[in-house]
Order: sequence, then C-alpha cells, then structure tokens
Amino acid sequence: MPAPRPDPPLIDVERLSTGYDAARPVHHGLSLRVDGPGLYLLQGPNGSGKSTLVETLSGHLRPLGGTVQLAGVDARSPRAPRVRRICRTEPALYPTLTAHDHIVFASGWAGADPAEGLRRAVRHGLGPWLDEPAERLSTGNRRKLWTIVCTCGAFAVVVLDEPFNGLDLASTAELCAELAEWARHRAVLVVAHRPPAELVPTAVVTLPPGPGTGLRARGA
Repeated sequence: MPAPRPDPPLIDVERLSTGYDAARPVHHGLSLRVDGPGLYLLQGPNGSGKSTLVETLSGHLRPLGGTVQLAGVDARSPRAPRVRRICRTEPALYPTLTAHDHIVFASGWAGADPAEGLRRAVRHGLGPWLDEPAERLSTGNRRKLWTIVCTCGAFAVVVLDEPFNGLDLASTAELCAELAEWARHRAVLVVAHRPPAELVPTAVVTLPPGPGTGLRARGA
C-alpha cells in the first residue's frame, strides 16, 4: 500500500512580500512555517508589520509576491474560511444587535451549534449581558463577544491580534485557558505587545524591524 501523504503545514508562508504600496513593502521575502498544533506568540517592534501579516493571513491583503497557505489552502481561496479564523484588534459589532443574537448569527455562518457559543459566553462572564445590545456593553465585554463571534465552529488555524485589550485579570485567565486548549489540536497565532503571564507559548516568533527576510522563532 502507498505510504499516507503527510498533512500540509497549518501555516506556510513562503518568500512573502506584502504591503499596501508595492514600492514600499512592509515584508520582503518573509517565510514562516508552522507544521502542527501549538500556541505561537507573534511579536516585534512597532512598525515591524504584525497587523500587516495578520491581514495577509486573513486573505484581505493580496501578497505582492510569495505564497500564503493555511492547512493546505491558499489564504485568498474561497475555501479558506473553512479552516481559518481571524480576530482583529478592533471589534466590529452591530451596535443594536444583542450579544445573544451576535453569537447565534456567527454560529449559523460557521455551521456551528449556537449552544456552544453561548456556553463559552457564560464561561467568559457574558451571561448577564447576553440580552444587551453591543452598543451598551463595556469595553471588556465587547472584546469577549468579539472573540467568541470570530472563533465559532471548527477550524485548523486561528489568528488573534491583541485579544487581551480591555480584559480584566479573570477574563484574561479564561481566554488563556481557552487558547491553550485550542493549541492541543490547532495552530493558534497570537499577537500581543504585552502578553499575560498565563500565556505559555509553544514558540515565540519575532518579526524583524523593517522589511526583513526571515522570522526568528524561539521555544519551539
């Protein structure tokens, strides 16, 4: 019998050049490979292009050169949302829609049981505010809701950009525990300027200042 084909890397960035101006790329020839599950902390100085890389992984920003694949799927493919979740820095919620209905709506899009999202909301301390519209939620509760909405359903790769902004100590600990659980079976890439002590990464990936040509990782 033929040998089984190896699974593709969960994150595979090859010789990536990307940015919003072709004459001034933020990244040039950047490569990053994550073969399997784990919790990966992405860091770098201001201006090193952390959010630009997130937008490229999201498929929103078209690479100027190179390739970006997630679990064997091109980041800009219509199939990519089946394997990828992106949680950006700024919550983008419907002001008059309740927290409950946000979760039900997002779960339907992801093909997930909304009951699981609602259970997560309770664990994160959102239970008393599920019937409140997003515009009435505190900064921390909007952050919790945004994270839940962005990570409904099954996925192989999740990227979270500054997910701890606005969270108190208890909420931070709950999110760290959830990320650690995901990392047992998924690739979890977290951008955090000041990561909490509870966050224990598999490896730290450091972006070089300026349009560097490689990523440095430690702890893998």
